[in-house]
Amino acid sequence: MTSHEGARRAASAEAAGTFVLCFDLDGPSGDALVSGELWDKPGFFCQGAYGPHRAVPRILGILRELGIRATFFTPGWVVRTWPELCLRIREEGHEVSGHGDLHEQFFGRPAEEQREVLESAQASFLSVLGERAEGFRAPSGDYDPATPALLAEAGYTYSSSLRSGDRPFLRRDAPLVEIPAKSMFDDYAYFAYHRAPDFPRGLDRVASYRTTFATWALEARAAAAEGLTTASIWHPKVIGTPGRLIELERFLAGLLEEGAVRFRTAREVARECGEERA
Repeated sequence: MTSHEGARRAASAEAAGTFVLCFDLDGPSGDALVSGELWDKPGFFCQGAYGPHRAVPRILGILRELGIRATFFTPGWVVRTWPELCLRIREEGHEVSGHGDLHEQFFGRPAEEQREVLESAQASFLSVLGERAEGFRAPSGDYDPATPALLAEAGYTYSSSLRSGDRPFLRRDAPLVEIPAKSMFDDYAYFAYHRAPDFPRGLDRVASYRTTFATWALEARAAAAEGLTTASIWHPKVIGTPGRLIELERFLAGLLEEGAVRFRTAREVARECGEERA
């Protein structure tokens, strides 16, 4: 057993709070793919494909070394396009969960179109991974009022889409567990700016790596001290550069060595929440 593995077990046994390590494996999916613009602008594809091609293998190596399991929210199109990678993620003990099909927006989309998106994504999971996704994260966190019931209909048992708090809860509008994510743990707000395309609009700098991770560490520790749950919104194509991953490894190793949190996959948290309230 490595020292990291021993620390992980101690944290799991003693820590009051939970950290749900989540990566949104968008790849090049998103509005440009939905509209078809992706195929006219190679830069869009290349920037998105950096996640599956270069970042995810690095992230998996760090998680393997630390003995931490994560949840990768993945659009159906990415599962179809990088099937070997998605199989590898699962084979290394991580969870692959749903994230739309082409990373579509759900808010305002007719219910029948939402149903088609969810069914297409689940068909890809079943075809490539041999099982349907249990969980779902709405792209950009934008639920539609009809979405929860459609998720349950499509076989999902939990969602990590809302930004409504720091404790998992059972939804009233559908038989789903909701695991709120934290907007402050979205790496786009700190690291994603680039010039072409200009996104995110209005963000004209990249934040200090060390300062950002120090802020995240303080928030994770403070939440854990109150017995709360923190779920990240990290994107391999954003957080997965060599320099940022040095800080990510330090961040995770520090929480492990302190025994500050229990690391859980989103599926584990959802199942625990369901059992507690059964």
